[in-house]
Amino acid sequence: MTSIQVFPDTSAQTKAAIDLFYTSARSAIEERGVFSVALSGGSTPKMLYAGLAEPDRQEGVNWANIHLFFGDERHVPPDHPDSNFLMVNTTLFEKVSIPAENVHRVKTEMEPRMATFSYEDELRAFFSDEWPRFDLVLLGMGNDGHTASLFPKTAGLNEEQRWFIANPLPSQGGWRLTLTKHAINAARKVVVLVSGGSKAEMVSEVLTGSYDPLHKPIQLISPTAGEMIWLLDRAAASRLPDV
Repeated sequence: MTSIQVFPDTSAQTKAAIDLFYTSARSAIEERGVFSVALSGGSTPKMLYAGLAEPDRQEGVNWANIHLFFGDERHVPPDHPDSNFLMVNTTLFEKVSIPAENVHRVKTEMEPRMATFSYEDELRAFFSDEWPRFDLVLLGMGNDGHTASLFPKTAGLNEEQRWFIANPLPSQGGWRLTLTKHAINAARKVVVLVSGGSKAEMVSEVLTGSYDPLHKPIQLISPTAGEMIWLLDRAAASRLPDV
């Protein structure tokens, strides 16, 4: 099931994402005793993490029952300015009472492929299913239609067996480490946060255009037994019909 929600601005969009995160957390913890999340990098999720860290938002949720993973990461040291871990650490981890063992960082100090095998081992130790059954996967979308680190026309789009892979990006001269399409699609809930007019054309292409995941990789994301929720600000949704 896929739903699209449009908000007047990024502030309203972020508030909705915060509410959704905490509502999902309380429900998962009540039902299963734990809430597992795959986090995204990017400027829009950064606003979400800052909001989650506000003390008055955390009422009724025990962070000891929350486990945070990364949906993707750049192959840079954890203290590098481009590191997703560094961004989330300074915005969220350092400001909430989450046990260190509940933060599952990609070991980017390792060689790219070894780092992904190590992270997949960690995921498999946590999840006992055929695929990782995250309660929530947070995603963004680039102007080129990529999500996580599944970029157009890259080898990672074709992966059918692995959970977490190293995806080379020759155009950027480096590696991205990422969950695969099947690992994402196994989630109970996938939330896509997109904001800004620069992404309006791609949002329209993805949601109303032809199916072409080679050039619009986010079209590969369709949860097999969960829901997918698009949270858009009005600028990002401006080229959708009836918006």
